[in-house]
Amino acid sequence: MLSRRILLANTIVLAMAPGLAQAQAQISLADRRAIAAYRQEKWPAIEKAIHDAAGFDVSIEVEWDRLTIAGDANNYANDDYFGKTIFEPLTMALRDVTKDQMGRDALKQKLKRISISYDEATAPGSNYPDGLKFESGGLSINWQPFSNASDVKPRSDALIALLEKNL
Repeated sequence: MLSRRILLANTIVLAMAPGLAQAQAQISLADRRAIAAYRQEKWPAIEKAIHDAAGFDVSIEVEWDRLTIAGDANNYANDDYFGKTIFEPLTMALRDVTKDQMGRDALKQKLKRISISYDEATAPGSNYPDGLKFESGGLSINWQPFSNASDVKPRSDALIALLEKNL
């Protein structure tokens, strides 16, 4: 009888889990305002730096709702939050790949879009190559914001290795 109650309780908890996850992942008005401010005040210069580093206006798709971590609104403007963990390593890697004409030509020919998001279930803690994919001209970056902010070079190196392999 007790094992049936435990099984029933576990079943109820598992059935409720998706709803609980959605409630936890819901971003607040403060988060939405902070991300809107970031996109207006900081993103244009970052996007320009990425385009300059690539040598052309590559399409950049940032899934802001997935990149935003609920409750972190006060941290978005901090350069360690998105800048050093995602955008700076990307810019550094593109600059390295395009340091000569061969790299510029290869990147322009093969890179069609960059997608940036964060999936808590699949983003690596520090094995940065595991958060990268290059498929059909698309570079996908899945890294956790505000995590190991001092790892700019290891992230950049992971991007360089992936790009050089696929260009």
